[in-house]
Amino acid sequence: MPEEKKEEEEEKINPRWDVINELYDAIDDSMVNLGNKHEMNFVEISMALHMISKKMEYEQFKAMFEFNVEGMTQDDTRTQPADGMYK
Repeated sequence: MPEEKKEEEEEKINPRWDVINELYDAIDDSMVNLGNKHEMNFVEISMALHMISKKMEYEQFKAMFEFNVEGMTQDDTRTQPADGMYK
């Protein structure tokens, strides 16, 4: 049984590089094709990538917030905030 748990933990830790590379290739191909088609300069491409990065940050924040709220509603023992939090 402990071996199964260890395998699951390793699977969660290791990124799936085949999927990551497939996504990277798709983004790269699309970026090059659209850049050539619309004669985009590096500033325009950089702005689009920055917008994607910000969207990823927002989605990550939203997921972490929902996870924290979910954890708070399941833990009924914390009814009051901690006194002197910064002491």
